[in-house]
Amino acid sequence: MNVDVVPFTFSWAALRLLGSGLYSNPWSALSELVANGFDASATTVWVDVDARDKTHSVIDIFDDGTGMDRAGIDTYVKVGHNKRDAADSGDEMNRLMGRKGIGKLAALYLSERFYLRTRNNDSDTSWILEAGAGTDPEEHPHLTPVGDLPRSENLDYWEKLRSGTFLRLLDVDLSGNGDKAIEAFSMRLANQFSFADAHDNRSILVRVRRGDAPGEYRPAGKVIAFRNLAFAEASPATIMPIPAELHHVGSLEIPAKLPSGTYVHTREQATMPTKSLDTKFNTADIPELDEENGTYRGVPYSLEGWIGIHATIDREPAQRNDSRFARNRYYNPAQLRLYVHGKLASDRLLAQLGITGTYLNYIEGEIRFEILDDDRLKDIATSNRQDFDETDPRVTILRALVRPVVRRLMNRRQALAARITEAEKAHESEVNARGKQAFAAQLTQDLEHFDSIPEATKHELHAVVTNKLEGDARPKTKYSVFLSHSSSDAAFANLIYFLLVHQGASDDEIFYTSKPNDVRQYNDYDALSEVVKRSISDANTLICYLTSKNFRGSEYCLFEGGAGWATRSVAQYLKLNIEYSAIPAFLTNGKVEFALLDRNGTISLRPDVYSYLVESILNPLLRHLNVGRSIVGTEELPLFDAVTYPPPLELKQQGKTEADFYDPVIVSHWNGYVQDFLGEYLEDYLGSEPKK
Repeated sequence: MNVDVVPFTFSWAALRLLGSGLYSNPWSALSELVANGFDASATTVWVDVDARDKTHSVIDIFDDGTGMDRAGIDTYVKVGHNKRDAADSGDEMNRLMGRKGIGKLAALYLSERFYLRTRNNDSDTSWILEAGAGTDPEEHPHLTPVGDLPRSENLDYWEKLRSGTFLRLLDVDLSGNGDKAIEAFSMRLANQFSFADAHDNRSILVRVRRGDAPGEYRPAGKVIAFRNLAFAEASPATIMPIPAELHHVGSLEIPAKLPSGTYVHTREQATMPTKSLDTKFNTADIPELDEENGTYRGVPYSLEGWIGIHATIDREPAQRNDSRFARNRYYNPAQLRLYVHGKLASDRLLAQLGITGTYLNYIEGEIRFEILDDDRLKDIATSNRQDFDETDPRVTILRALVRPVVRRLMNRRQALAARITEAEKAHESEVNARGKQAFAAQLTQDLEHFDSIPEATKHELHAVVTNKLEGDARPKTKYSVFLSHSSSDAAFANLIYFLLVHQGASDDEIFYTSKPNDVRQYNDYDALSEVVKRSISDANTLICYLTSKNFRGSEYCLFEGGAGWATRSVAQYLKLNIEYSAIPAFLTNGKVEFALLDRNGTISLRPDVYSYLVESILNPLLRHLNVGRSIVGTEELPLFDAVTYPPPLELKQQGKTEADFYDPVIVSHWNGYVQDFLGEYLEDYLGSEPKK
């Protein structure tokens, strides 16, 4: 072997075995390489993932740390070298994330062919590890010196730094990771570190390339939705500073069956005890535990950090509280992240607390428990370096510290849920009371239409019917409108629909089958006739019939008209008629009717048409919807202003017409939904047989 070649202290077989057991995914391995940079006193580590060819991805990791001289390279290839033993001071030892010198295996886990260049004040050397050298499993992999690395934008930038290390990993297989997983890499990488000490000015800059454009480096930042936390506890800021946003006391909204759709809660925060132990774990049986002084085997312990519980973990309402909330198969905020020496040690602690309940999945927090990796005590990290020996007393102590905090937060969230339920029940009771009042008022109006019934009988009937609404019988509280029309007359239905929407009506308050760009009626599992039947038979649905010879010639329209006739009196539905002669007899009963079509066979927004639209169609529909809105306590819809026209002589003197007093909104909607189609519509209507 060439004298300049530097062999690793393990064989290929041993390194491959170790590498596959140490890391569960490429992102964990990358975090180890980032940690190596910070342990070399880097203030910034850059990570460039070129995933344009996922099977043969290229990853550059470089830093502005101290770099390595030739002696440093000899140390680099020693697997198991304890960096803390070589630390110059206690502060440096405590700052180091690594302990056993195996983080370098992350490079071998990711790639069996990589370049390494490192530079400090004394040297600047470049090396390569070749995959082909590993054909003999007993052979030791080795670093071979090279003249230079292939040129790249990243290398050009790194060369401007005074010192540091540049690592290029070739043929990294990311084929098992979808685009979403790669996009989530930056967030997951940020969660691997706490940066919670005097060196918190450190940063990670990440760039992920999947297309031709190289993109820009962006800070790997945590996406903790602090504004979505309902309750939180935080320790005094000693070892682990508490994020400033956690101290912000603000209001947040939780989905609830209330008029606004949400329950407003003000976040509450308390101090987290750092030494209070839960008796569930029998810590009294742990030898050499001094609970009063907070030491184990003479080494002080203290729980640092913060733990909170989310108000909701449903993505949409949570993002309304805090847009940073993210939750998907690649990123889960509901976890308790445990850090030791500033690096993520475990995110599985919640499952080890012996707690069950819905709100356990709402917990998020970041804590630090340094005694788990104190050099004065034995190493208890598991073989994969991503957790600890669960049987060690220190882990038991940690659980005993964390469990009461989590239980308190869950209990407080449960109590909040109970308050929301009480508010919902109180609102439901109020809704039912208002619904009964509305029903009683409507019943009074309905009985007035029956002149043949004596007044005393009406009062008696009214009392009997309204009293039936006691107990389990509750009035309907959902009020809606149904626009019954032929598809050929859709322009007039569109006019009414969009004017109601303009006034604030919601889409689910209005049903009609010609609703633009809406296919919900076709996606219903029931036949259209069943959909229409449900829309009509609801006692709180006000029907507006758009009658015409098209309506009279439609089987569905006649079905709708017949259902309305059978379930309502003439006063309980509205009509907008194209012409009088086309109104089905059972919908008019011989009463005086208004028609859009004038004697000249034209339709226009003349004064009587305008007034009829406002006073006999639009405002009655809005009033009907407002009854339902007043019952449930939501904002009522504004009515359109009725117009009182000046006398003709006064209009003439003012140089105005009736149209000058129209609402511009109604005029613009008429022009957009009716006027532009009137020519073709009238030609077809007056010159053809009825359309079905």
